[in-house]
Amino acid sequence: MAATLRIMTYNVHRCTGLDRKTSTERIAEVIATYRPDVAALQEIDCGQVRPAATDQAAEIAHYLALALQTPLNIERERCGNVILSHHPLRLVKAGGLRRPRRWRTPPRRGVLWVDVEVRGITFQFFNTHLGLTPRERLYQARVLTGPEWLQNPACPPPVVLCGDFNAQPGSAVHRLIGGLLRDAELCCPHPPKKTWPSIYPFMGLDHLFISADLVVTGAEAPSTSLSRLASDHLPLVVDLLLP
Repeated sequence: MAATLRIMTYNVHRCTGLDRKTSTERIAEVIATYRPDVAALQEIDCGQVRPAATDQAAEIAHYLALALQTPLNIERERCGNVILSHHPLRLVKAGGLRRPRRWRTPPRRGVLWVDVEVRGITFQFFNTHLGLTPRERLYQARVLTGPEWLQNPACPPPVVLCGDFNAQPGSAVHRLIGGLLRDAELCCPHPPKKTWPSIYPFMGLDHLFISADLVVTGAEAPSTSLSRLASDHLPLVVDLLLP
C-alpha cells in the first residue's frame, strides 16, 4: 500500500495573533486540528535569536504531544524555521541563504533541511522563509536552487520544499523554483490557495513544492475563526502519496 503523508506549512508570526496576544497553545490547536505528519513552521521564536524569550517550538511540541497523544521529533535553526514530525527525522543542514563573501542575508532568513523516514521511504524536506524585497528573494531563491541546497548531490528525490516565500504564483521566484520542482497546489484541480492576510486572504505567499515522483491528493488553506485569529497567515495543508 502506498504511504500517505500530510504536510502543513505555517508562518506562525511568533505566535502573535491579530488580537496582538501571543499564544503557543492557540497555534498548537490549529496544527492539531489538521493532524499533519510533518509541520513546517516559520517565524517562530526558539529562544535562540532572543535568549530571553520562551522556546515557542518546544511549547508547541509539548501541546501537540498531549493533544495527539504521540511523541514528536523536532529540528530547528536560528532563523526561526522549525520542523515537527511524527516520523523519524535527521538534520542534514541548516543555514542562511547567502552567497559567501558576496551577499549577506538579513536576520531571520534561512533554510532548514532534514530527511524524514516514512515506512522505509526517506525523503528530503526543506523549510524556508524568504525576504521581503524582490531582489532579496531572487538572490535567496538562486542560492536555494543551487548546488548548496536543492541541487546538492546529497539531495535525491523524493523532495519537498515548503515555507513562506513572500512571492505569488507567476513571480520570478516562483518560476525559478518551479523549474526544479512542481507547486503542489497547481497539481490540484482547484486554484492555488490564498494564505495572507489570514483575516481576508487575497495573496498566495506560502507554497509547497514537490519532486515529480510525489502525487498530490489534496490541498487546502483552512480558514476558521481560530486560524484567522492565531496568526497573520493561514496554514497550507497538502496531502501526498509517497512513491
